[in-house]
This record gives sequence, C-alpha cells and structure tokens, in this order.
Amino acid sequence: MSRQEIRKIYRTAREEEFPPQLTITLGGHLYDYSKAQWMVGDKARGLRYGTNPHQKAALYKPKVSPSGIGNVEWIKWGKEGPSATNIEDGSHGLRIVDHFTEPAVTVMKHLNPSGVALAKPGEALSNVYIRALGADTRAAFGGVVVFNTTVDKPTAEEIVKTFVEVVYAPSYHPQALPVFETKKDIRIGKVTRSLQEALPPDIVVLNDGSIILEDAYTTKITSLTELKQLSVPTKRRPTESEYGDMLHAWLVACEVRSNAVVFWKDGTSLGIGTGQQDRIGAIENCIEKAHKFGHSLKGSTMASDGFLPKMDNIEAIAKEAVSAIIQPGGSIEDQELVKGCDAHQITMVLTGERSFRHF
Repeated sequence: MSRQEIRKIYRTAREEEFPPQLTITLGGHLYDYSKAQWMVGDKARGLRYGTNPHQKAALYKPKVSPSGIGNVEWIKWGKEGPSATNIEDGSHGLRIVDHFTEPAVTVMKHLNPSGVALAKPGEALSNVYIRALGADTRAAFGGVVVFNTTVDKPTAEEIVKTFVEVVYAPSYHPQALPVFETKKDIRIGKVTRSLQEALPPDIVVLNDGSIILEDAYTTKITSLTELKQLSVPTKRRPTESEYGDMLHAWLVACEVRSNAVVFWKDGTSLGIGTGQQDRIGAIENCIEKAHKFGHSLKGSTMASDGFLPKMDNIEAIAKEAVSAIIQPGGSIEDQELVKGCDAHQITMVLTGERSFRHF
C-alpha cells in the first residue's frame, strides 16, 4: 500500500449494521439505549470506526439521559467523525474534570490523562490549558482535550497551536469557533455534565463470551472534610495546602489505569504514571517524565491507587523531596514505610480504599 492509501484508512468511516436500539435486562431492571447518530449535512453519521480502523462500532446512549458523552453535540465535524477511542477519551476526561468545581482541563491520550490542571483564582483559562499541556507535551500530541467550563477565544488559539484530535466542553464562546475552523480535522464537541445518578454495572466481556458484572467505580473521598477524617500514621500531619493537593491528586489517580501514581502540586499534575505492572515502575516512570519536562517534584504530593508495597517506593520519592503521600495502605511493610516517611519528614494519609482501574 502507498503512504496515501495507508493514511486514507484512518479517515474512512466503516459502515456498520448494529441495531438502532438495545435493551439490557439485569434482574428485573431494564436499561434502554438508542444508537447515537448525528446529522451532518443531510446524512446521519455515527462513529467513524471502533478502536482500530478495521473494527466497526456504534455508540449507544441511555434513553433516559439527555446529557453526558452519549448526547454530544458536534459544533464542528471533521475527519469523518469520532472514533470509539475519541469518545472513550472524552468520557474518561469528563470523569476527571467533573470531580472539580473550579475550571479544570485534562489532556487525554489512550483513555489516560497526560496532564491535568485546575484554575487558580482569577487565572485565564488559556493559562490553565497551557499548564495541563505542559505537564507532558510529548504524550499530549494528538490527544483529546476536555474542559468543565466555557472555552474562550484565547484558549482556542492555544489549542490550535498543536495537533489536537477532539475538544469537549459544556460550551464555547462564539469568538472561539472561527479559531477552530482554521483546523480542518479537529472535532469540537459540546457536552453537558451527566445528570444520571444511578449507573448500571460495568460489563466486562471475556475471551469465551463470558461476562463479569461489576459495580460502577466511585470513590468515597470527594471532599476535604472526608479526606481529613482519614488515618494519618506519620508523625507530621498534612498542612492545609498538602491536604488540598492530596485530594486533587487522589481524584485524578482514581481515573488512571493501574498501576497508577500521580505527582501533583498547586493545581497541576507534574507527572502521571500509568499502566505499569509494578508500583515502583510506575513511580520511576513518573519521576523520569517529570524530569524530562523540567518539573521539580520538591514539595509535591504523590497519590497511589494501590498500596506502596516496599521501602524502595519511599526511597525513590524521598530523593525527589516529595512532601506528602496519599495511598490506600495495607502492605505488610506499612510500619516500615511509616518510619521511612518520618525519617524524611513526609506526611502520609491512608485512604483504606483502593482505586484500581483496568479499563
């Protein structure tokens, strides 16, 4: 195949024949879904393709919900529409930014955030986006950007400076839209926060067609009040700013593929380690990324989605002068880890809750 033919497969929509409606019956409860389609010109369009160009796919939205990613309104269409991954990135990104009341942005890549940032009082949204992008500019290439607030013209101007596949936000300033029109392929989606409170169980399909039903994941730690009720086994208790960083880091770590760690300080992710088989590998990967992009981890907080199993975890963190840790606890070496933290004046909160994600 020629280079032009290979490039074309990524821009060609796959015709699918999935049913227009689905009903899933779990016990006595019915979950009704309709296929998501969008009118582009005079033609109804669906997903471009699935995870890969040779996979046909369709998106189904709950009939009872008028909001959320299934009801995305495309302000700007391009590249023959969104792929399944573009939609999934949007969904996972919305899970992250919807945790926060302040303006927030996350840059997504393969369902994981490469950078997350929260607005400081009076800060321009364009600068918040620059901080999220700058957390890991290499991973952000070709990513999906998700906001929980209106995107204005200066922010749009920053977005189009690099290659971005899709932008999702609840609304856009009219002056932002002509800026996006300068990029042929970028897709701009308008998504309102999901109002659906009771989610159906997650469904995992196994290699033989068997399925696992699992409660939809949520964390019980969603506020500073809840966080401050948790155990602090170290001699030093967190400061107010450390508590704030712990909460933010934990909420982001809850949406990262395991093994996951997040380094965070002052409203910005400094490094996000994802998908490693060992905890120390996730930490080392995160530290390496932070160094590559010039981020000092001194005084930062680290969140871990699972317990820290060995002292080498603390030693690696201490070398970076990290000041706080939030993690589930539960290792047989917990007492030694606490001693290690005390030796380096690191404060630690134990959540008593693991947040593994294996999407």
